[in-house]
Amino acid sequence: MKLVKQSLVAMLLASAALAFAAPAIAKEAPAAAPAGPKPSKLFLKPLFEIQKLQQAGDNAGALAKLKEVEALPDPTPDDTFIITQMKYNAAIGLKDNVMLEEALIKLLASGRIPPADQPKFLSNIAALSSNRKDYVTATGALEKLSAMAPNDSNTLVSLSELYFVQKQNAKAAETLGKAIAVNKAAGQAVPEGWYRRQLALAYESKMTNALMPAALALVQAFPNPVNWRDAVIITRESYPSLTDQENLDFMRLQEATNSLNGERDYIEYANTAIDRGLPGEAKKILDIGLANNMLSPTKPIVAELTKTAAAKVTTDKASLPALEKESKTNAKLALGTADALYGYGEYARAAALYQVTVGDPKVDQNIANLRLGAALAKAGDKAGAAKALKAVKGGPREMIAQYWLAMIGG
Repeated sequence: MKLVKQSLVAMLLASAALAFAAPAIAKEAPAAAPAGPKPSKLFLKPLFEIQKLQQAGDNAGALAKLKEVEALPDPTPDDTFIITQMKYNAAIGLKDNVMLEEALIKLLASGRIPPADQPKFLSNIAALSSNRKDYVTATGALEKLSAMAPNDSNTLVSLSELYFVQKQNAKAAETLGKAIAVNKAAGQAVPEGWYRRQLALAYESKMTNALMPAALALVQAFPNPVNWRDAVIITRESYPSLTDQENLDFMRLQEATNSLNGERDYIEYANTAIDRGLPGEAKKILDIGLANNMLSPTKPIVAELTKTAAAKVTTDKASLPALEKESKTNAKLALGTADALYGYGEYARAAALYQVTVGDPKVDQNIANLRLGAALAKAGDKAGAAKALKAVKGGPREMIAQYWLAMIGG
């Protein structure tokens, strides 16, 4: 019996985008130039009148008067700066975000804002422009802010999301990676969502070189069953032409990390094990699926697989002692026998036979070392497992080995 290969569920990466992290808009007037601007004679009286209107809470009146003042000839830089400050105050009072953003941009461009206050201006400009979907302006503001404070990981996260909405996925993933690195270097916690988002960005943008490191980083930092399943499925999907043997290695990893989930996972694993002549492993997986309420014993495909596995287990298990003895001088036979022992949970005995295959040219050494490492890990020999797993080089099994190493902390 054959199953259609499981396709990648968009769920993995349908996690919500990270929230834009710009601070809230300030409620006070922006800081003036260090020396204090002074209005020219022509502007002095009307600006004083505007100030009185604002102090009285008449922001609409102040704004109308400001428009008259802006029509006056030959304003000095100080006049312009004060007018912009007052428009800022009026915008706050009137809750006019468009005018507020314009005022912030003009004040910042004046060159009169103290360096200590400039980050607040930039983050508020970014928040306002992002809210109205002007992502170019928002990105420019956050890029400047990030240059001022390169170790501000929240700014980097927000900047990453701005790149993403502009379909600059590679820059988004790179920037989020910097945020993760910043927190790790500072000994600060990295939210799980950042790792998942980094994996999503790498997957969505088909960045092959970044995909596997992102998946591995996720399970190293947060090795829960959901993350393990997502990482393993993404890795499997990145290799479109896997053999049954390679699929078996992926599914053994899922079983070891408790990341089998749903009927499809258990049925595919059991079916693959039966096709590979491993009824004991098929029965074990079916039993786990039934115990976890992932399988219904009355469903035809489950009933058929259970019947097929059960019919073969007794004879298969009885043949193993003789095969085990013969396998000690036959690497190919040792591999098959070790696979059967692994399926019955006899990990130490399986490891002893996998060891026979290591170094033998008749056996693929990536298979030999990966399965030896897996058996040793399941048997509790982490040091021996790590040595074998580190010898796996190339192809999908190297990534599987990296996952096993992450699982055992090797």
